[in-house]
Amino acid sequence: MPDLERALVNPAAVFATPQDVLDHPRLMRGCKRELLRRWAWDEYLKEVAAGEGMAEGEPSRLDEVKAALLRLGETWRPKPFVPAAGVPRTYGEAELAA
Repeated sequence: MPDLERALVNPAAVFATPQDVLDHPRLMRGCKRELLRRWAWDEYLKEVAAGEGMAEGEPSRLDEVKAALLRLGETWRPKPFVPAAGVPRTYGEAELAA
């Protein structure tokens, strides 16, 4: 089982690709959506920073994350009122089971 608390704060630190989130057999659909939403927000912030001329790091994977969310039936759009860092929701074992 992945380190879910860490993944909720920084999904890219736990999963190599958005597809790895989709393919994880023990994560429920809602948990996968939440991880991918948070990942999308992180990638969006990278694009904003790059657009403002801030130091560039790794290229954004926003398109890849959005495609993964589409496979779960969700379209992602940035919401400016969403904070960059939120309080992670905790999941019980029953919610994480496949």
